[in-house]
Amino acid sequence: MTMLPPQTRLPSGRPKDKRVASTGEIPTPKKKKLVPDKCGRCGGTGHNRTNCVVPI
Repeated sequence: MTMLPPQTRLPSGRPKDKRVASTGEIPTPKKKKLVPDKCGRCGGTGHNRTNCVVPI
């Protein structure tokens, strides 16, 4: 009886970053957006063109 390794598939998409952070490296905090996203149709904030309730 022979044992074979399990068959694996490569995941689709861009591969994850495999870089290891050095000991002296400080992680930078993520910055928040100062200006919220605007709707392309009415210019309002809080929604986008897909969810806009203003008639065309």
